[in-house]
Amino acid sequence: MNVPFNPYFAFDSLLSRDPLRITRNRLLSRITAPSTEPVTLAEAKLYLRVDNTNEDTLITDLITAARMVAENWLKRSLITQSWKLAFDNAVASSVYLPMGPVNSVISVIIVNQDGSTTTVDPSQYWLNAAQNALVLNSTLTGFRIEMSYNAGYGVAEAVPKPIKQGILGHIAAMYDSRGNDGDSRIPEQVAALYAPYREVVL
Repeated sequence: MNVPFNPYFAFDSLLSRDPLRITRNRLLSRITAPSTEPVTLAEAKLYLRVDNTNEDTLITDLITAARMVAENWLKRSLITQSWKLAFDNAVASSVYLPMGPVNSVISVIIVNQDGSTTTVDPSQYWLNAAQNALVLNSTLTGFRIEMSYNAGYGVAEAVPKPIKQGILGHIAAMYDSRGNDGDSRIPEQVAALYAPYREVVL
C-alpha cells in the first residue's frame, strides 16, 4: 500500500531533534518567514522537465519543503527572515545566534517577571566578525532576555549557486518518489553540495 506523499516529513522529524531550537533554558522561534524561495517555480519546472501546469501546486510545495530541509541541515537561513532567541535568567557576554548569517540585530530586550520590559541600548552590543554571535559589553540578567535579529543571504540571487543546485536536486528526488514511500531525506549528492556551507560551531 502506498503511503501518501508528505514533503514536510523529513523537515518535521529533523526539527523535532534539533537542539538549536529548544534547550533547557533557551527558545529559538522564527518571527518572520522568508517572502520568497531560493528557486522559482519556473526554475524547478525547467529542472524537472515539466511543461504543464497540472502539478504546479505540488512543485511549489516541494520547493518550500526542500528549502526548509536545507536550512535545517545547513543551520543557516537562506532568504532574509527574522528570528527571536530567548533565554531564562541571564546571558553571557557573547551569545551564539543560530540560523545565520546574521545581517542585523533588531533588538535586545530584558523582560521582567511583572511583564515590563527594558530595551538594551544598541551601543551596548554588536555582531562579531563571523556574523553568528552577539557580543555584549556585560552579562545581562532578568526574568527573560529576548534577542531578535534578521538573518539570511538576502534575496534569491544572493544564495550560493551550489545550495540552489542542491535544492533543485532534492526537489527532483522528492518529485520522483511521490506516491511511493514519501521519502524526502537529503540525497548524498545534495548533501555534498551543501556541505561547504554548513554552519559548524567549534
